[in-house]
Formats: sequence, structure tokens, C-alpha cells
Amino acid sequence: MARVAIIGLGAAARNIHFPAYARFRSRLNVVGGCDPDPAAQAFARERWKLPFVCDGPRELIEKTRPDIVSVCAPPTLHREHAILALAAGCHVFCEKPLAENLEQADEIIDVSEKTQRLVVVNNQFPYMKIHSAAKQLVGGQEFGRLLYLHAWQIFHPTQATEAEWRGKLQRRLCFEFGIHVFELIRFFFDANPVRMFAHMPTPGHATGYDIINVVTVDFADGRAASIVLNRLSKGPERYLDVRLDGEFASIHTSIGGRIELKTGIRARDRRPFVEWRFAQGGQAVLQVGNRSRVIARDPINPFAEATAVHFGNFLNAIQTGSIPPGDARDNRRTLAMVAAAYDSARLGRAVEMSEYQKTRVSQ
Repeated sequence: MARVAIIGLGAAARNIHFPAYARFRSRLNVVGGCDPDPAAQAFARERWKLPFVCDGPRELIEKTRPDIVSVCAPPTLHREHAILALAAGCHVFCEKPLAENLEQADEIIDVSEKTQRLVVVNNQFPYMKIHSAAKQLVGGQEFGRLLYLHAWQIFHPTQATEAEWRGKLQRRLCFEFGIHVFELIRFFFDANPVRMFAHMPTPGHATGYDIINVVTVDFADGRAASIVLNRLSKGPERYLDVRLDGEFASIHTSIGGRIELKTGIRARDRRPFVEWRFAQGGQAVLQVGNRSRVIARDPINPFAEATAVHFGNFLNAIQTGSIPPGDARDNRRTLAMVAAAYDSARLGRAVEMSEYQKTRVSQ
């Protein structure tokens, strides 16, 4: 049975990691956690019955001797905590993003390969049911080849969402959320882009961080993707919507519960219609003209459910000695897209991805 220790007992651990790990009671034992916040420590003791809780990661690793360390601390500490765990002989399951920049990511990869310990990043969105179901149709007779992807978010910042480290990030949207969309783009296209262009205006705001990201992504074969992340709109919130356009059909995925009843008359053929949709955590809908059907739904906490799938793959890879999905070397390609997007916005031009995909760590 694998022994797991958790660095950082905040929202990610409470809402995602603990519920995900609860699915593996026969395969792992959560032996402890650490956090400098006494309230977070108390919650972990009382709610999750952790047998050992302390302030710092070094004491946690020394006292609990885990096989796996889950890094759920703020991104500024990911490099430090991952390398500490690797040096102690532990595998690492790290919250996204892997590191603050590509140089730190290369350092983590280097230590991972020298210690022969795995590092996997929890970019879990591909493992949501709605996205895995959509991917199964891509390339098939019903959908055809994926030609274009568009993703969008409308999010209202509040005092709660901007608390602690998130509100201090100057490069906020792409770094903290857009990285999930970049991972989905690589997942659906099954390829790495060759070019990116990003525009990050701050109209009427002096926030110190980006509030709108408009990004286009080009692939070598002419296919493309686009992203709009909007934290300015006062309209209805949409956590993440993705539209996949294929040769024969489209797929619309959405994260965020919804209840919809639509009635009306279709303009082209003047025929009336009624549509009813209900989803707790997300849904994927296959669309061909005016015809549509739901192909998958996610539960109310899709993040924990998807993390459980991703973590299960990680456990299997440890046991078999194989390379798991989302390992550090692969995830660096997603982090490279974040770096390229911010450079593109700063330079005011498109950037070629070839320079960002080079790693100083040899294969």
C-alpha cells in the first residue's frame, strides 16, 4: 500500500485531493500533511483524520516517510517542494502549474530523472468525462477530423477568489487557469502547436494583473484553436465552455452545472423546437445542424473525479515502472504555451513555439 503525504492543506487539498484519494483506500494510505495555517491543520485533523500534521514539508517527509508526496502549496513553492520530495526518494503528484517558469520546470525534470522518481502534474481536465467522451469521437466517422477549437470563460472575481496567493499573481489568467485550456488543446489535437499570438488588454483597470486573455494557437497542418478568458464581463458566469468543430459535427462541452429549457422557432426552416438540458457538474453535447444529443455528463465535483482518474494512472505507472500520462517532461510542453502567450502579449506579435519547446534536459 502506497504512503501519501500532502504538502499544503488549503482549497486544492480539501476540495480535490482528499476526495480523490478516498477512492483508493485499498491502494494507499494518507499518512500526513503540512501547512503553516493552523486552521488548515485543524480541518485536516478533524475532517480527514490525518494521523500526522505539522507546519513544514521537511518535517512531514522525515516523520512520515511517504512513497508519494502531493504538492498542493502555492505555485511559487512547487519547485522547492518537488525537489525536496524527489531528493528524499519520493514520487511527486504536483498541482498545476509545475513551476513558475521553464527553467524551474527543467530543474524538476532533471532531478526527477536522476533520482528515477516520477513527477506527474495534476492538469486533470482531460480526465473529466465530458472531455474524454469528446476525445473518443474525434477522428471517428460521426465527428471526423478535428479542425478548430474555441474555448471561453466568463468569471467574476470576488474577494474570496482573489485571496492569498491568487490575488498576488501578476500573470494571472493564463498561468492559473489558461494552462488547463492549453492542456485540453494539446489533448484534443494530439499535437503541439507551432505558433501563438496573445493579446491581454486591461481596459479601464489598473489591477496589476491581466483580466482578459485573447489567444490564438496555430498547428503545422493549418488547424487552429482560439481562447477568450474574460474576467471583466458582468454577464452570467461560465466556468469553461469548449466548442470542437470537426468535419461532420461539432461538440460543445461545458463545466459548471446548468438547467436549461429552450423553446423557439428555428429561423432557417421555421420549425418550432423544445430543448431540455440538466447537468450537475458539466455536459458534452454532440451537434449536427439542429440535431443534438448529450454524450457525457460529469458529477457536481468534476475536479475531484478527474483527479482520481489521473492519480489512478499515476499509481499504476509506479507499480509497472511505466511513464504515466501528464509526467513532468510532457507537461512542460503545456507550461511552454503559457510562457509563449505572455511573451507574445508583451511583444505584440506572434511567437514561434520551437524555441519554447526546447529543454536543457537531455532525453
